[in-house]
Amino acid sequence: MPPDRLRVVVGLAVALGLAVLLAQPKVKALEQRFGVTVLISAGVPFLAMGAIFSLDSVGILTPQVLLDLKPAFEFGLGWVGFVVGLHFDVRKLDALPASLGPVIVLESVVPMLTTAGLCAMALLGMGVPWERNAFARDALVLAACAAPSAPISMEIWERRVGRKAARMIDEVTSLDEVTGLALLGVVAILFRPENDTTRWVLPSSAWLLLTLGLGGVLGIVTYVLLRGAHNAAEELTLLLGAVALSAGVAGYLALSVPVVCAIAGALLANLPIRDLEGLKKTLLDVERPIYLIFLLVVGATWRPLEWQGWLLATAFVLARVAGKRLGAIWSKRVGPKELPSAGMLALALAPQSPSSIVLMVSAATLYHGYGLERVRWVINAVIIGGVLTEVVVRILEWRRRRVGVDLTPIPPTRVLPPDPPKPQADAAPVLSTTPTTPEGSA
Repeated sequence: MPPDRLRVVVGLAVALGLAVLLAQPKVKALEQRFGVTVLISAGVPFLAMGAIFSLDSVGILTPQVLLDLKPAFEFGLGWVGFVVGLHFDVRKLDALPASLGPVIVLESVVPMLTTAGLCAMALLGMGVPWERNAFARDALVLAACAAPSAPISMEIWERRVGRKAARMIDEVTSLDEVTGLALLGVVAILFRPENDTTRWVLPSSAWLLLTLGLGGVLGIVTYVLLRGAHNAAEELTLLLGAVALSAGVAGYLALSVPVVCAIAGALLANLPIRDLEGLKKTLLDVERPIYLIFLLVVGATWRPLEWQGWLLATAFVLARVAGKRLGAIWSKRVGPKELPSAGMLALALAPQSPSSIVLMVSAATLYHGYGLERVRWVINAVIIGGVLTEVVVRILEWRRRRVGVDLTPIPPTRVLPPDPPKPQADAAPVLSTTPTTPEGSA
């Protein structure tokens, strides 16, 4: 084996080993204990590792190697799409309060609108030319990345706002990822890549039907395959093949890979599968190392020193946090009464979901020919925006602790037994205090 190939194999093997090591339950427990996301705990080191591997002096993630890794890259996008789609369980939605639906809509749509507006102005300020298709596409993709919120730590937020309110917040963070993917699917349908990518010329309505139909067919195929699994090992093997098939077909047709796979996962979640919770656990266990390797590849094209990315990231963070805050204020008016205060709800939903980077890189992969500089800027905006959002959230939590607002843990309620009823024999006679008058008196 040539030395350069040996270097690539060893480097990728070391990265994969570290990804599996950082996916252990003890690492996840530490993240939940400190309330940080995977982007802060392990994501940034893998981004930095990818940037180091891409250096000419290191020569591991060269442009040719990145091109060869494209199928594995699309596989990771498809796996994340399946995980997001499995959250869309209709049976689970029926059990939620009816008034929680407007909360999910507000906490997804309002940050989208604020992010699209402010980031569009930032792009104009950086001198990006006004091109109707490309400009609107970039703003909508950034808006889609603003919708998802990071999963909360149930242990921490149950102490802060109570179990019922924490569960509602957790449901909001699960479903706003679906909203972001839905907007990304709309972008992929309305703004098609160049015709030489697919050699198909279809109207937008046909691409919509193709996306929905392909996702549905792949979901049914996955369901049929998983029904034949006899144990967990066979289920994982068949699931790997189903995700690879779904991601490969979607990538070949120049469709959004995570959107098609999310549709397949949503259909799979609503079919009478034997062990849905076990399937979700398998997907989540494998998702973390795949996501870290995904960030390793993203880090190879990451340029954190470009000032345009920092400027766009500042606009992205301000618009997203303001949108979540505004959505929390309106949600408190129309949502269930068990919701926490608007400040606490905005604080819980402010951290950015790791899937936002997946959405952005998925769009950049789909439109690989629309300008390398702008691709780097928007990817930097989402990556740096996730880190800056964590810093903003920590500052807000520190300020609330300093003034003693809302972050005081809720003490457990002690239920006292009811007083035993007194025996009737021991009951004292009730004396009337109403004065009586003799009969016939005036």
